[in-house]
Amino acid sequence: MDGGKRLSIETPESVVVSYPLAGLGSRGLAAFIDIAVLGGMLVAEAVALGLAMLLGARAVGEQFALSLLAWAAALLLVLTFVTYWGYYIFGEVVRNGRTLGKRVLKIRVVRDDGGRVGVLDSVVRNIVRIIDIMPGTYAVGVLAATFSPRAQRLGDMAAGTVVVAEPDDPASLDLGAADDRAQIASAYLRRRSEFTPEARYQVATALLAMDGEEPGAWDEPTIAGRVADLAGLR
Repeated sequence: MDGGKRLSIETPESVVVSYPLAGLGSRGLAAFIDIAVLGGMLVAEAVALGLAMLLGARAVGEQFALSLLAWAAALLLVLTFVTYWGYYIFGEVVRNGRTLGKRVLKIRVVRDDGGRVGVLDSVVRNIVRIIDIMPGTYAVGVLAATFSPRAQRLGDMAAGTVVVAEPDDPASLDLGAADDRAQIASAYLRRRSEFTPEARYQVATALLAMDGEEPGAWDEPTIAGRVADLAGLR
């Protein structure tokens, strides 16, 4: 479901990583899933809080019921705020750019230099979502992504992020004469000490994806070890 556009990143070490950009179709379906999941979570929280309030009202009596209702309403507002922001930030930062919807559609958010999304990146991206979603149909975001060379909505532009797809062959690496995964992995492991931290992570993540795995919250040394294991080099 990618839109035919690609993000190609050449590191200072002349390593090229190429990602297909996610299309509007896959992004829209992922957003629909995320909204449905978030809605379910918020309804469940409201029901649980309502039941707790009823039980509490019986315990304290009618005299304190109104005060209890006010506290419950305030707590529900806090829970709604934490749940909304926590859902997206957890997925984009802790789960390596993938909310549940993105995981299902096999797309992820990355920085436009190929690095992992940080907390500030995710916060900015989701604050600007308020504009992208206007006038309630994501029309602003759809128009921005349609005309952007990197298929970025306004939130992506502000945060310096892009949404990439994960096809069966998710990355194109230029590492000299290497022509199979074991050789590519060997070249990466041999040269990784020469790379910048961002380049090490970009290449390691791409190599791991070639074997159908994702790094989750792993750091680059852990990913490098897994790449070595998968390639039979350790």
